[in-house]
Parts: sequence; structure tokens; C-alpha cells
Amino acid sequence: MSATMAPPVSASPVSTTDRRAKRFDGSMSADLARIRSEYIEISGLVLTLPQAARLWGFGTERAADLLTVLLDAGFLTCDKRAVYRRRR
Repeated sequence: MSATMAPPVSASPVSTTDRRAKRFDGSMSADLARIRSEYIEISGLVLTLPQAARLWGFGTERAADLLTVLLDAGFLTCDKRAVYRRRR
């Protein structure tokens, strides 16, 4: 008797929204509050993704997730040069 094996299931790509949702934890709330307060306290603050990651001590992927949450919330904008600034 031979066992039949199910065909391999191909992994579907995980959207960035799904990835962010999985990473949203207590520390993310604190990190979001920290970034928001920096943008509020430092008038005219503009940062690229690498600059933001370096400033706040995050990996690039974590910084991208956090900035995207703030973009989606309408707190930040990102221009064609990939510069993040506070929405006025």
C-alpha cells in the first residue's frame, strides 16, 4: 500500500498590510507614538527611510512598516523623492 501525497501548496505572497498586521504589537504602539511626537516637536522634519531607521534605531523593514502606518493614517506624506514629512 502506497501513501499518496498531496501536491505541495504554493505559498501565496503576503501583502505588506498582512505583514504589518502580524507585527503590530505593544512596542509598535510605543514606536508610533515616539515617531509622531518627533514630527510634532521638530517643525519641518523631513526624512528618507534610511534616515528614519537610523534616527530611531530601527531596521529598515520595521521603519518602513511604522512609516506606512502613519502614511495610511494621514499623519505623514511621502513625496516622489521618498521623503517623509508631516501632513499639514
